[in-house]
Amino acid sequence: MLDDARVHADARAAATDFEGRLLYRAQVLGAQQGWREAILRWQGRARVVFALAILLALVLGFGAAAGVLGDGARPVNVVWTLGGLLGVHVLGVLLWALGMALQGRMGGGFHHGGVLGRAWLALTTWFDRSKAAADLPAALGGLLGRGRLAAWGIGAVNHALWFAALLGAMLGVLALLATRRYGFVWETTILPADAFVAFGAALGALPAMLGFPVPDAATVAASGDAPMIGEAGRRAWAGWLLGALVVYGVLPRLLLALLCAALWRRGVRGLALELSRPGYARLRPLLMPDSERIGISDPEPAAMPRLSRQVPVVRGEGGAVAVALELGDDLPWPQSLSASAPQPAWEDGGRLDGREQRRAARELFAAHPPRRLLVAVDARQTPDRGSLGLIAELAGHAQATRVWLAGIAAPEDEGASRDADAAPAPSGRVRQWREGLAGIGLAADAHTRAGDAAFLDAAAARAWLEHGDEAR
Repeated sequence: MLDDARVHADARAAATDFEGRLLYRAQVLGAQQGWREAILRWQGRARVVFALAILLALVLGFGAAAGVLGDGARPVNVVWTLGGLLGVHVLGVLLWALGMALQGRMGGGFHHGGVLGRAWLALTTWFDRSKAAADLPAALGGLLGRGRLAAWGIGAVNHALWFAALLGAMLGVLALLATRRYGFVWETTILPADAFVAFGAALGALPAMLGFPVPDAATVAASGDAPMIGEAGRRAWAGWLLGALVVYGVLPRLLLALLCAALWRRGVRGLALELSRPGYARLRPLLMPDSERIGISDPEPAAMPRLSRQVPVVRGEGGAVAVALELGDDLPWPQSLSASAPQPAWEDGGRLDGREQRRAARELFAAHPPRRLLVAVDARQTPDRGSLGLIAELAGHAQATRVWLAGIAAPEDEGASRDADAAPAPSGRVRQWREGLAGIGLAADAHTRAGDAAFLDAAAARAWLEHGDEAR
């Protein structure tokens, strides 16, 4: 039984993008299901079968050369010999080119790699009938079937095997010509001698550029009446035959094999998963969830921060400043605290909602310590360590600090007027805030009577900010 949840969690930790997580999942599941071992076995068998096929192609090519040239007892018909050595090869190249040209119309390129290449793939698959390897051909076809990638890979194998066969034929022709004496002739009943003269000259034009000998018109014409047994004539025909085999057989297959291998390698390097496929779409919510539980990002400190004076604050210096710490959007600032007077008698320190605003407030208060500091907080929220720590840090720069628990109305027994738009005071949250402020030492401030560190009423907070403790 697979632990998919654990695998998905590990994949999310191992990569940040969807494709990377898919590949990690495939790697883990492939190892658990035995697919990785099956792929490695498949690759090993493919190399062995390919090496054996190359060796077999060399032997068959050599045998084909011996078959078409014979033992030298009979003259060699140059037309039939060349056709026997190159005919099937030329037909195979034409069929391969036609298949590649029609690939888009025939529904993919996985089956257009050539007869020998497909035979090699089928033989490699046949040797392993295990359950883990049963789906490998289909998976390989699904992965490589896009575009011409699979066709380039199988085509490289196909052309490599044909190259080995034609190389064996060339070596066979060279060995037989070197060890036996052959006479060369062409025969016809209806064609004139000029047709063979033109045929020999046209076919020998490219080999002649590489230095292969080509029989002249007189030699070609003389070979039609009787086998050419003259030394120069035999050498010319032998060079013509060997050159045609190299230029029109061996070299084209070598170039095609190298071309297909290069295109295969380039395609493999650029291979990417089709992330829009339905199977991948079902995995996207599991590997790329909208949200993840990351646990506790910061460990709980051994002790809560305590109020500590950062600079000596001289009585009478500085002014009154009010700041808002993570107020809700329904509590406009500073309108929630301001009276109807157009110019308040205190300075607005702004909202401290982000890291940059908090850093600026620390620097400002460190350089210009306020005489009175009022911190407005959203009392509907539970106090956390970060908020209480910031209040303690800011209070260390002020001569006196109070906290206004905004967003709730003061109880009637505290003598404050209830705002019609404010919510009833949740006694639990008020108690948590008072306990949190006492925990950081704010209630024990030298200039603060215990229990007076927090205001529930905006008017009382504003009065203290403008007049100090004498407003009470």
